[in-house]
Amino acid sequence: MSDEEFAADFDRADAILAEALQQFQSENVNPYVYGMALLEIGVAAMIKVEEDEASILDTVRQLDAKIRPGMTGADSVQ
Repeated sequence: MSDEEFAADFDRADAILAEALQQFQSENVNPYVYGMALLEIGVAAMIKVEEDEASILDTVRQLDAKIRPGMTGADSVQ
């Protein structure tokens, strides 16, 4: 898959998930519940493309490091 194809797929997935997030919120679904459901889908997708456990865990850690500061206002965990 080329970089352009990857970017286009990512944009489509991002738009779909943005709509899903809006629906979860409008239906007052608990963020922990929809977060776990989305995480399960993401991990299953990574397993389907044969990512190993270490790679999946590393990806989750990288996402946490990228997202957490903007969500909590903290640059590091105390």
